[in-house]
Amino acid sequence: MEVKRCGGYKGNHVCDYPDNMVPVSEFNRDKRDGYQNMCKMCKKSADDARFIIRPRHPVTGQVKNIWKHTKAVELGGVQNTPKWNSYLNKAEEEWGKEVTYWKINDKVVDITPRFKSEYGPSKPMTKRESKVVEGEKVPEGWVYIVQNPDVPWVLKIGKTWPDGIREIMSSARRFGRSELVYKFQFAEALKAEQAVHAILHYCNLRTLGYNDCGMELFKCTLEEAIDAINKVYSENDRPSLAVGE
Repeated sequence: MEVKRCGGYKGNHVCDYPDNMVPVSEFNRDKRDGYQNMCKMCKKSADDARFIIRPRHPVTGQVKNIWKHTKAVELGGVQNTPKWNSYLNKAEEEWGKEVTYWKINDKVVDITPRFKSEYGPSKPMTKRESKVVEGEKVPEGWVYIVQNPDVPWVLKIGKTWPDGIREIMSSARRFGRSELVYKFQFAEALKAEQAVHAILHYCNLRTLGYNDCGMELFKCTLEEAIDAINKVYSENDRPSLAVGE
């Protein structure tokens, strides 16, 4: 196999070959000696590094130094004259403005480069529309228990208004299998939920050290959750139980 030593980029090699002897098939052709000094992998790494080191205009794609030179000339500057540096400074100011904001269809749009989130695009693929619910606020509602059959030891205990169970289940099933195990009706659903959460505070996932979850998740048995809800009642407000869907 014919090989060639890869020169790497500034002494660093991305390719992993003994003594940096890389097969010639991994090099791009060069008119002088047949092959370039860097292999394809190191060349790509060098190009990426140069792109990062040499920022480009977000709209024109020009390298910053070339863009500034062009802008300085547009502003009336003449290279190799005493005032040339002042025009370059003005071009630097324009660069700062344009890489942050750009005018599109007479609207100023923020185009500041943003780091890509580890969770993917920050914008939803569909537009979310908020709903305005008109009507009287009612205190009564359900305290419910939702369980994922695949993770039966974690229960979601929350509250919702009298007609809110369907929406709760629709939201829960976006993230996996979910079953409505039980629901309990209270005249004061919010207070009932808070009391139940206080009783089960010891097994709340946040209490157990999990910070990447909601406040309504508890690591307990179904019996423990039902016992806690049954404790939350008054003479005129005893929960009525209904088996879930």
